[in-house]
Amino acid sequence: MKLKKTIVYRSLMGISLVMLISGWSMGFSNSLHYIAKNTVTIAQVEAGDFSIKVEGYGSLQSLNKRLLMATSNSLVDEIMLKAGAVVKADTVLMTLKNPKLEADLRQALARLKNTKTLKRQIILGQQREMLNNESDFSKLEAEAEILMLQVDAERTLAKSGIVAGVNAKRNELRAKQLIKQVKLEQIKLKKIAAVHREALLIQDDLISQSKDEFDVAMQMVEDLSVKAGMAGVIQRSSLNLGQSVSPGTELALIGSLSPLVAEIKVPQLQAHMVSAGMKAEINTVNGQILGQVVRVDPVVSEGAVQVDIQLDEGIYEGVKPMQLVDVTILAQVEKGVHYIKTPTGVNENSTASIFKLNEENIASRVDVKFGKASGQLIKVLSGLKAGDKIITSKLALEAEITQIKLGS
Repeated sequence: MKLKKTIVYRSLMGISLVMLISGWSMGFSNSLHYIAKNTVTIAQVEAGDFSIKVEGYGSLQSLNKRLLMATSNSLVDEIMLKAGAVVKADTVLMTLKNPKLEADLRQALARLKNTKTLKRQIILGQQREMLNNESDFSKLEAEAEILMLQVDAERTLAKSGIVAGVNAKRNELRAKQLIKQVKLEQIKLKKIAAVHREALLIQDDLISQSKDEFDVAMQMVEDLSVKAGMAGVIQRSSLNLGQSVSPGTELALIGSLSPLVAEIKVPQLQAHMVSAGMKAEINTVNGQILGQVVRVDPVVSEGAVQVDIQLDEGIYEGVKPMQLVDVTILAQVEKGVHYIKTPTGVNENSTASIFKLNEENIASRVDVKFGKASGQLIKVLSGLKAGDKIITSKLALEAEITQIKLGS
């Protein structure tokens, strides 16, 4: 009987001990939970200027571009340079061949020479005609002057009865007719000179027309030597030797090396914060370059908006068009703001339950209201002050756990 009581007593003691341990453990789990310090990430609330940054990605493009196109039906005869080559304005990229254009040029040159030769012939003919007319005019004028002298002499003699009055009158009438004829010849000479001038003007027009035809033919032949037309780099050229091209066929695309524009995509939800004139940081494989927003596309495409950022003036080593880049746009700057590295799982403009640390490395749950995010940082609106430390890594804890202890 005594042995039975001992067994019962020990059993009750064991059950009580188990219940005591279990109760202590449950109470502890509701108040304090141990976590190794090296398994969490801790950040401190800062105060100061908060830059709202908009991230984007894209590629560098030339601000100035020139598309080279074929102007005639021709064949690719020779290729000197390919895509990626740096060129000057007068650099020849390739040569095309078109025998018909060369024949047209020779014919145009022959027509131009013929019109110029014909003008010289016209000038010589006009000079001969003017010499003959001027010679006849001089003879007629001299004859009129002699007859006038005779009339003056006979007029005195007729008064004296030495010469018959009828003869004097006849000679006087003839002299008047000659004078009238002289005046008519003068008018005729002026009209001939005017006709000559008009004939030369007509011939000049024909020469000008022939010259235009020759210039066009010459330009068509010169276009067979395809020049860059501007300093830069060949961005695109995919022709092969012997390939046929027709008018309008793309031959090459030339882009300037400077200035450059970063064409990037930014999320639609952040595009409203971006406007022309904002500063930007362009990150390339060769370093960081500063730039400025020059255009924001008003159209949304696939959930993103294109933003054009012009790089600050300068030639940057290793930086070329078509190069991929990441861009950070400094959209806004707010002064006297509390901010911290964004905790895992926290979204901007939201309220979250965060563990805040005290000096004894005990972290307690607090509700924190967050504002806008900028890169890896997020604005703190309430719940924390400057200098507070919080755990930013995600913790897999039960909701009823309100405090944790960080241990070594």
